[in-house]
Amino acid sequence: MRPAAPVRLTDDSRVLALIEVRDRVLTAIRAFFRHNGYREVTTPVMVRCPGLDRHVEAVPAGNGLFLATSPELHMKRLMCRGAERIFQITPAFRAEEQGAHHTCEFLMLEWYHAGIGYREMMQETGDLLEHVTSSCRLLPAGLEFPLPRMSLDQLYEQAVGWHPSERWNEDRYFRDWAVTVEPYLQTLPAVIVYDFPSALAALSQVSSVNKRICERFELFINGLEICNAYTELTDPEEHRVRFEQAARSRTRLGRPAYAPDEHFLQAVDAGLRACAGNALGVDRLIMALTGASHIQDVSLFPEDWQHPS
Repeated sequence: MRPAAPVRLTDDSRVLALIEVRDRVLTAIRAFFRHNGYREVTTPVMVRCPGLDRHVEAVPAGNGLFLATSPELHMKRLMCRGAERIFQITPAFRAEEQGAHHTCEFLMLEWYHAGIGYREMMQETGDLLEHVTSSCRLLPAGLEFPLPRMSLDQLYEQAVGWHPSERWNEDRYFRDWAVTVEPYLQTLPAVIVYDFPSALAALSQVSSVNKRICERFELFINGLEICNAYTELTDPEEHRVRFEQAARSRTRLGRPAYAPDEHFLQAVDAGLRACAGNALGVDRLIMALTGASHIQDVSLFPEDWQHPS
């Protein structure tokens, strides 16, 4: 009996077309940053401290190491050593993330620019997106430049009728986000949402004008979160406070508390210059540009992420 022919897991023409699209997008991204004076860097994929986000689980790599959830801390260490403009395109890893918009390994673009804040970063992000869509001839329906902006309070006012920064309620915030705000964002072709409540600051700078908000923004295209950016926190003592707060929050949620990154904290003690940073999901960007509804649709190996039934 002849062996059964191998099962064709993906259509060859689809894969070849996707190779071309991904190459065009990555080429356009690199061209934008090189044109604007950035240097491309690489940082470790295995790290001792995977970050502060209490809702993100890192993938253990053995010997007390984890696969990086983001290159953030190492890239900021380079900024502490005098780097002016740096970017990186790297795999990032998140345990237990699987769904239409999530996969446990994905491609991340992260960049840092000395001497600017989050508002200048909004402009730079729009310029990057305009360059990529023009170079790749991929423009989602309704997407226009400059990108529209609204504060998070304005978003919640329009969607559910209250201002989170004025009367912070964590349970209500996330419940309204899941039930009403996220579907509302899906009706907007694109929007930059800025000025998040200071309770969601992570490692962003709290506003000097209004302590209830932090200098942070996210870009959404048809409701899909594409990037998350900050005016970066520079105060050494406040960094330690944020690490401690994150550890306590994770413990309350029954999650393992990650040890603080002492190399990073020592670098910040020596001086982190004023800068802004942005983390952008490349696979999600390609989803938005091509109209894909599932992140597996822009993967060259979707079968690797399909769980057996």
